[in-house]
Amino acid sequence: MKKPLLALLLGATLLASCDPSTEITPVPTTSSVYILSEGQFQAGDGAVSAFDKTTKALSVDAFAAANGGTMLGDVVQDMGVVGTRGYICVNASNKVEVVSLPDFKRVKTIANIRQPRYFAATSATRGYVTSWRGPYTNYAAGKVMVLDLTTNTVIDSITVGRCPEQLTVLNNLLYVPNSYDNTVSVIDASTNKVTATVTVTTGPRTVVADQANSLWVLCSQPYGATSTPPAALVRFAPGSTTAQLTLPFASSGAAQLRISPSKTLLYYSYNGAEYQLSTTATALPTTPFIRRSFSGFGIDPRDNTIYAAVSTGYTTNGRFIRYPAAGGAAIDSFTVKVGPNGFAFY
Repeated sequence: MKKPLLALLLGATLLASCDPSTEITPVPTTSSVYILSEGQFQAGDGAVSAFDKTTKALSVDAFAAANGGTMLGDVVQDMGVVGTRGYICVNASNKVEVVSLPDFKRVKTIANIRQPRYFAATSATRGYVTSWRGPYTNYAAGKVMVLDLTTNTVIDSITVGRCPEQLTVLNNLLYVPNSYDNTVSVIDASTNKVTATVTVTTGPRTVVADQANSLWVLCSQPYGATSTPPAALVRFAPGSTTAQLTLPFASSGAAQLRISPSKTLLYYSYNGAEYQLSTTATALPTTPFIRRSFSGFGIDPRDNTIYAAVSTGYTTNGRFIRYPAAGGAAIDSFTVKVGPNGFAFY
């Protein structure tokens, strides 16, 4: 699963580097799917694999293949795509790597962004990155860093709640879940100011917007927290600061909220399985969509194929599995680098 920088400290001394010269093949150039792998903490071997869904060609370390064997860095967390550029948040290396697509050549390194977590864009020229602040379990208020995507520089920062996570954009507003609090910060992208704060339940991690423009927040136990409150899915309307609907789980541990390209179906992991929920539902499902636990989950917006990551630990290579949109038997699977945790599509 995805782990924050400081939560990995306990296992750091047990990790060893992989050989960066292995498994580097030419980068696919069409129909690309990018598979993010965290790598071994403090080994600097985080990677993004590039998969061509038409030919099934796979480059298991596209950045190294395109940049003379140079490694991406420590803990690859997220990747966003804007036009022909990819923006890769490398959490423990405190940077965002900008690459051209589909060749994956380095365009620029945006350095000195503390613990970058997730990327979102409001236009072809403006991007935002959530950033954690403060020491482990004693976190300070987080930041949302504002990027000029023309120059790939930081031009502003916005203070939000503690440990901001996976944000979303709706009608030029940013919705930022503050995972160490119980709030979602609403930012007007026209002014880069927080205009409202929505109160939800403990540990909001991901926000998505559905076809009716309602916002859904998955809340679960914050990283490093000693208590274990039950997880919950919370829905609220734009312009409101209170919940319309709260769907509590029986325990903590729900994670990885995703939404279908049609924005009518929600997906999340819970108790070792993947679940699917209609955005019009008023109760959580009891039957899993796929009876398996994944470390990453994504839906290809071009054909609704499901991509699921399987991590075998933080010292061995993982893999990703493809499933048809309706679930059921797997289509195929491929080996990638250590700790696969997410996907991006181009």
